[in-house]
Amino acid sequence: MVRRIDTPQAEFELGYWDIRGLAQPIRFLLAYAKAPFSEVRIGVNQDGSLIADEATDWEAHKQSLGVAFPNLPYLIDRSGPTEFRLTQSNAVLRYLARRFDLYGDSEAEQITIDVLQEEAYDFRNHMVKAAYTLGDGYPAAFAEFTATAVPRYLGGFESYLANREKSSHFVGKRTSLVDFVLYELVWQASIMVPGSVSQSNRPTLFAFIEAFTKHPAIAAYMASEDYIERPVNSVWASFT
Repeated sequence: MVRRIDTPQAEFELGYWDIRGLAQPIRFLLAYAKAPFSEVRIGVNQDGSLIADEATDWEAHKQSLGVAFPNLPYLIDRSGPTEFRLTQSNAVLRYLARRFDLYGDSEAEQITIDVLQEEAYDFRNHMVKAAYTLGDGYPAAFAEFTATAVPRYLGGFESYLANREKSSHFVGKRTSLVDFVLYELVWQASIMVPGSVSQSNRPTLFAFIEAFTKHPAIAAYMASEDYIERPVNSVWASFT
């Protein structure tokens, strides 16, 4: 059993767990592009209640996807004469960025987007490692994450953005795919480590995430019933 969220006239289907996780930047990008999308949320019943064994739920569903490398998230694009089915979150993001002209205005900008995207996911790997350290090991993992990854990556993103002429986005003169990725990770870090991003600590990043949520299409999506505020990670993680 999965939870299906059908949207009228949706040409895209996004499949993922019923959490923010790796799918949230994709959801934001589709919302920003005003591209209606339906969702298949794994591990929950249609009423939103948790399934006892989410792995079994995924095993049953993935057989129907018809992709070479079944994985979550997945995207199905039925908007054109040829249907495209793809997996891997970064591949999905780059595909949609090309589709909706959110991949920069030059080769130099595309290279910068790629570099920032990989740097962002290096940061995410540290965040996930801490969040999914269970039991008595979590305090030490959290302390290490706070002492090492947070200053290295958030400090780097703050410095980079503060030195740009336009700090409302990370590359070029307009929104690109990496803004969706970095919004999500900076926001996650700000709630996982209170005070790590604020008006007094990394104010440029704070202004960036504040401005992001005020974009009309993003604000409308965040106000919708389909928006996931929490959990960020699986309900059994130490940080959800």
